[in-house]
Amino acid sequence: MKMMKIKLFFFVIWEILFLVACQENTKKDNEPFIPEDVVPDKLTIEPESIDLKVGESCQLVVKLNGTPLEGNEVQWTSNSSLLDVDDNGKVTVVDYDEFISGLNVKATVKGGQLFAICRVSVHQLYNYKLRLILKDKGRSEYSLSEPERFLSSRAIERRHKQDIDIDDLDLPISKNYLAQIEEIGGTIIAQSKWLKTVCVQCPDEDLIDKYKELPFVEDVIKVWRGKDREQNQDNYEDYPLYIKNIQDYSSENYAEAWENIALHKGQLLHERGFRGEGIDIAVIDAGFINLPQNSVLNNIRIKGARSFIYEDTNPYNTDEHGIGVVACMATDRSGYYVGTAPDAAYWLLRSEDVISGDYPVEEDYWVAAMEYADSVGVDLVNTSLSYIEYEWPFTSYKYEDMDGRTAMPTRAADIAVDKGIFVVCCAGNGGSWVGTPADSPNVLTVGAVTASGNIVSFTAYGMTVDGRMKPDVMSLGSGVSTIDVNGNVVIKSGTSYASPILCGLVACLWQAYPELTNKQLLDILKRSSDRYVDPALPYGYGICDMEKAFHLAEEIRHIDYR
Repeated sequence: MKMMKIKLFFFVIWEILFLVACQENTKKDNEPFIPEDVVPDKLTIEPESIDLKVGESCQLVVKLNGTPLEGNEVQWTSNSSLLDVDDNGKVTVVDYDEFISGLNVKATVKGGQLFAICRVSVHQLYNYKLRLILKDKGRSEYSLSEPERFLSSRAIERRHKQDIDIDDLDLPISKNYLAQIEEIGGTIIAQSKWLKTVCVQCPDEDLIDKYKELPFVEDVIKVWRGKDREQNQDNYEDYPLYIKNIQDYSSENYAEAWENIALHKGQLLHERGFRGEGIDIAVIDAGFINLPQNSVLNNIRIKGARSFIYEDTNPYNTDEHGIGVVACMATDRSGYYVGTAPDAAYWLLRSEDVISGDYPVEEDYWVAAMEYADSVGVDLVNTSLSYIEYEWPFTSYKYEDMDGRTAMPTRAADIAVDKGIFVVCCAGNGGSWVGTPADSPNVLTVGAVTASGNIVSFTAYGMTVDGRMKPDVMSLGSGVSTIDVNGNVVIKSGTSYASPILCGLVACLWQAYPELTNKQLLDILKRSSDRYVDPALPYGYGICDMEKAFHLAEEIRHIDYR
């Protein structure tokens, strides 16, 4: 029995060995013989990955088994229109999209049998605009005893008339400070003597740390980034011909503009001979395209025009918004259209970079425009602009910022009022609270109503953080007649048009009572409104009555100046 078990064991072992041998023979019969020193072809790209900015290029090299291949042996392709690759493997970044990833360049040989991929990371070559916040303005080259060196005679006169001192805020930033900033790099594109800021454009955000090293710089804030643009410095005509148009004051004379003025009984000021003569109004807006060539607007009195946009110094080549705004006040075409202040003089100041989009740098431009308006001696400023939301990744304003003292334009508007300027601002369209500078307690913020006095749904309104109602008053903002770029009467809607309609009437009232201060006028406008006794949102104090305002001004004059 034991011997049988042994024999059986050896038999099993033999069977196993036989089967293994058969399998090995079968494998060798079915597979080709490969010598140990032969390996499959290997295709590689050098470098395997690259990091480029827009406009930059990199030469790629393809190797087959370590040997470089000629260009005609390789087919090159990319998976995105952002990349351009030529027949020799030179890849160039032609554009940028921050939302596209997974970019690559592919090299193919041997009819597509072999390929290799180079991964490409793309970064935008941005230019930056940086706001430098200064600790102080440095030692001034000017003296308060010689204000005529940095202020116009009208600006000085406005201060004297309202018993306003010329103070340190009026002094420009030290030239030495500006020179030190420029030595680091970049170009100074805006500055504010009031708020102690300098705005610089530069191609390298690494300069931020260098600016911060300056002993007089408190902080540096990014206010814009984008592609470099060619500067437009077209010549333009500053002063269109002014021709006085004597006229009557019937509804037929105002024609399509009648409702604009009749809502406030503004024609009664005109009837008394007050059409804004002797009053200078600055309009800070988005642009005044082709205004000097406009057949209806070419007789208005323009003292000057200027753009504060770094890339575009021509106020007349972009955007029509300012056309409609100015027209509400300045148009003087009897029987066709007459604005609310046709005899006033105007400064047209562009602060909106409508090409780039919404960025905080526009606040720097706006403040620069406001300070310029002050320096040339304007009496009133109308600004149909509102700042709340900005392009990513810049931080937009929150409701908590609308406290009348935080936002940059608000602070500048407050100072302008302290310098004797009357500031009128639109409430903005949409939203449950107004933006800046409309939140200032010192500006006249204007909302929109219909010709029948009903609130227009798009008017922004609400309580400010410090508990004030905005807007302050109302004007026509729905179905407003104004003038377009071709000189045609068109119908527009928005608080953008409510604001200048009322601004023009304030100019007429100030002409009638030039001895009044801007703050007295602000109080008069509120007291003349139809809801003054019982103000409430969304109307604020309601619709101004210029006949009532005229009589209130007369009373104040006798009280304060007899």
